Amino acid sequence: MAPPNRQTMLMDEARGRASFDSRKLTYIIYGGEDIVKLREAAASRVEAAILGTNPMQLPKDYENGDRGDAYLAGLAFAKVLLEEEAQHRHGFYNAANHQGALMSSSPFGLHSLMFIPTIKLQGTHEQQAHWLPLAESGTLIGAYVQTELGHGTFVRGLETTATLDTKSDEFIIHSPTITSTKYWPGGLAFSATHAIVMAQLIIGQQAHGLHPFIVQLRSLEDHRPVKGIELGDIGLKAGYNSADNGYATFNHVRIPRTHMLMGFSKVLRDGTYIKAPHEKLAYITMIATRDVIINTVGFQLARAATIAIRYSTVREQGVSSDQQDAKEVPIMAYKHQQHRLLTIMSQAFAIMFSAKTCDAIYQDMSALQIQGDNSKLPYCHITMAGMKAYATQVASDGAEDARKCCGGHGFSLLSGMPDIVTTVTPCATLEGDNHVMYQQVARYLMKQATIVKDGRKPDTPMSYLSSGYSVLLSSTDLHCLAKSDDFLDPAVLVSIFRHRAVRLIFDCSENMDKAQGNGQPYAMAFNTHMMSLFDAARAHVELFVLESFLEHISNIPDENIHKVLQHLWTLFALVAITHAIDALGFVVDGYINVSQMQTMRGLVNDMLEALVPESIALTDSWNFSDATLKSALGMKDGNVYETLMAWTKQIPINRNTATQKEGYERFIKPILKAKI
Repeated sequence: MAPPNRQTMLMDEARGRASFDSRKLTYIIYGGEDIVKLREAAASRVEAAILGTNPMQLPKDYENGDRGDAYLAGLAFAKVLLEEEAQHRHGFYNAANHQGALMSSSPFGLHSLMFIPTIKLQGTHEQQAHWLPLAESGTLIGAYVQTELGHGTFVRGLETTATLDTKSDEFIIHSPTITSTKYWPGGLAFSATHAIVMAQLIIGQQAHGLHPFIVQLRSLEDHRPVKGIELGDIGLKAGYNSADNGYATFNHVRIPRTHMLMGFSKVLRDGTYIKAPHEKLAYITMIATRDVIINTVGFQLARAATIAIRYSTVREQGVSSDQQDAKEVPIMAYKHQQHRLLTIMSQAFAIMFSAKTCDAIYQDMSALQIQGDNSKLPYCHITMAGMKAYATQVASDGAEDARKCCGGHGFSLLSGMPDIVTTVTPCATLEGDNHVMYQQVARYLMKQATIVKDGRKPDTPMSYLSSGYSVLLSSTDLHCLAKSDDFLDPAVLVSIFRHRAVRLIFDCSENMDKAQGNGQPYAMAFNTHMMSLFDAARAHVELFVLESFLEHISNIPDENIHKVLQHLWTLFALVAITHAIDALGFVVDGYINVSQMQTMRGLVNDMLEALVPESIALTDSWNFSDATLKSALGMKDGNVYETLMAWTKQIPINRNTATQKEGYERFIKPILKAKI
């Protein structure tokens, strides 16, 4: 352990100001003391195998930027995680890696994230009995192959075909155009032996839409591509370079008919097609994956907040406002830094708790599906779509702002921030572009609004629309009557969010009705009012987040933890009303006035003052080890500068005199000798 220095002493002082036990909050975040201990044991094994335990040792990820080396490093940690799961069966590394990032950062990531779950979700009992033992034992390595060169989120437009040959009882998998080339799936280039390929089912001359097919990509003997399949890597990306995202083209590749996953839709031996009981069941894997994404981006945002808050606590810059005290102060003392970082921390907790609600919704739907009841599927679908859009955008924006809060050092890979930013940012696109996700939410909301206006009952979770519509009909001049500390009352804040959502949804519904009444087709009307529909969709999702966050903290028995999280919840709500980019939605109809906005801005400052002493304990509660955080700026003990310099001196180019000499001889020396 390094001897104390100025930064470690500042960190100790900050940590000592907390009013709650961060360890108890860790148990709440992860679901209990036993789970935390199991996770810590797993992490210690993985860290010992991959990362090492010396905090002064430069992390291996920072040693080079070579594409091949990055892939090999990805295989190394993927192998460790796969073996860890095979031996201990705890499930910690099925969806997220050892750093809490989406598992698609691993060459084997889609194997546990999408390949195995798709077989479980969409395979028959017989298919599960055949494929799952092979996949779970590592006898084969799977990928999930959907996105094409010409189509991504619009999955109905995918062009790869699976044509039934009734004579041979086989499907013929084919890429008919260049745009049908499968492009982007992780593990596809070099790692996977098999894939679930999403393709358009064709029987005779009739197309039956998108279905999943298990296709062998490579020989299990020598790993060479199967005849008729061309595979390759798509090259360097902004992030995820440890994974071999690839491309694939299929030239009339034959597979047995029974390799189509037939848990819902079926194709019989004679070519008879049996349709699934619900059209969205074909996309059940994406619904499950979006649930995973929501969980992981919340933790990635918490990683960014942890690094930036810890660094801001020990980074001294500028002098105190007290003229008699010329000492520099930690940048966490500045209100703008507090506002940015504590808001980001509140958003991380909001996403994390909302993700728990999403998990419950998904599990509830799955339990009913076992009984043949798909009634919860539409609401589950739009909740995962909306939350995926909201969480990934908030996490992406928040991680980047946290990086900026670290100043110049935040631009260094050694800060850990660029890795987080480039890990979170793609999540706004993968598994459904966020703007398309909000369109799906908006379509559902318009259907529910029509149901309410017709006097019928909406889906149970949407009952707030019925009561809200009644209030809208009763008065055209609604105003929030709260004042002063009333805005600290959760009921008041929830009512403000609910009013905004209700008004925006029914405004959009009226606009859609008018447009269609004037002869516009539904699609044209939807496109005309799309931006307002986005606002309505986001307002609904943000209400869901606010209520989920509040519900979870309301059940916490520890008074000290409850008080801190209540302050964090209040900050989250107040900032969303007063400072968010779409805050106009709260005031445009006069429901909130200027004086009330000023009052709430003052209360934001009160929440910041209450939370600053708790900030380090909040970072500790996420239980990120130094090894997995991988940040010289985010060291738990605050030993920032000594760690940063130790890592810097170990960077290969600083030790490679041959590179330095070549640079001098080839480029620097000719300039100097030429005397330009």
